[in-house]
Amino acid sequence: MDKSVFDRFKYFMERETPVFESYVMRKANGEKLDIETLPPDDLQEMFIDEEIIDGVIADLFDVEQKVVTRKRYKNGIKLGQTLSRKSIELIENMSKVIETRDVSEGVEIVLIPINIIIHPVADLIFAPYRVLENSGRKYPFYDYEDLKEVDTEAFCVRISRVKREIESLLDEIIEFLWEYEWETEVYFERDSDNKVSVSAILFADENPAAAKINLAVSLQISGLHKSGDLIFDTEYDLRTGSLSFRTEGCDFEIDVDDIRDLFLECWSSADHYVQIQNEIETEIENEN
Repeated sequence: MDKSVFDRFKYFMERETPVFESYVMRKANGEKLDIETLPPDDLQEMFIDEEIIDGVIADLFDVEQKVVTRKRYKNGIKLGQTLSRKSIELIENMSKVIETRDVSEGVEIVLIPINIIIHPVADLIFAPYRVLENSGRKYPFYDYEDLKEVDTEAFCVRISRVKREIESLLDEIIEFLWEYEWETEVYFERDSDNKVSVSAILFADENPAAAKINLAVSLQISGLHKSGDLIFDTEYDLRTGSLSFRTEGCDFEIDVDDIRDLFLECWSSADHYVQIQNEIETEIENEN
């Protein structure tokens, strides 16, 4: 018996995984495992009930991960419909239904953005704003004429930080797509600090085969909107791999070409998913 096989997969056998363990035992005893003869029921048991991911199953059977994924798809094995995250603020952000904060109490300082400046060489997005002292007005974000100006400051965030947030959320979405069946809209959100908010909706209009990702990037510059100031949003077609950027209707005037040039590379994981998905579907069609 080859003890190294147990050492290789022992982490995944610490919980109750009888089907997976049985194949580990067979491999440790010298049997050459064949993914083609793996019964669909065993694959479903490992993937669904024992929560063994494709990459680990592929490692056990000494094949590429996409071979396991293709076998799952062919046998209709995916996790049940699951919504990742839902929040009313996300819905507001994506649909541009924006509620102002209840500023009737406790707002002493009002921030009025002057402009937004993107400086790729310095890896910075910054927005200077006027700092006004509220005199007790109920809606100072809108009624700020003649308020006393106490300072001029600037919001600042690194472009690379925004890129990481986008890439991280897209990685989460792609991981979800590999593992889950879904029918209704699925909501995703990243709001890891008080500066950057990235949110997305996975949806499929009338045709379930034509799924799209609508992803928006907001920055907490003015404090006017609960979900932040919308900088740009995007739509990615998971069937064709086409990506469009939009800045119309956002909270600042920004050249859409500048945004596209800066952030286009963030969608590489989605491009890879579309490529692999098309390969799997083509192989299944050819087999049929």
